[in-house]
Amino acid sequence: MISPRLALWALAYGLLIWFEATLIIRWAGDLIFIPDNKIWTVGGFIVTAALAYAIGWFFFSTFQTSPAARAATAILICAVGLVANAFVFSWIDTVFPQMSAEQQRLFACWVAWAYGVGLISGMWPLKLMRVPVA
Repeated sequence: MISPRLALWALAYGLLIWFEATLIIRWAGDLIFIPDNKIWTVGGFIVTAALAYAIGWFFFSTFQTSPAARAATAILICAVGLVANAFVFSWIDTVFPQMSAEQQRLFACWVAWAYGVGLISGMWPLKLMRVPVA
């Protein structure tokens, strides 16, 4: 069980991360999602995994969350972004007018990857530097 204050911070943090990522993709999506360049795509996914993990670690470190609270807050952080992305995908041509269909598919895969890593960051590893163990 987590405190309502921690839950609200997790939701706000998740919304902030979603908003920042959406703005970056909106203005630089053509530079990030290049369907013909496999090395760039794989590199982008690797960088995203490191960033998603670091985003979780920063929150857990700042709020000194226990392992049980880490799992719950990771779910809240990711849930708010996933719900917001459901609306983005509903109006993807309006939100990202410059994206081709191939780039939209890469974007959808990237979103699933990033939020999957975000969820894993709340559960693994049990010991994180500057985060309590119990």
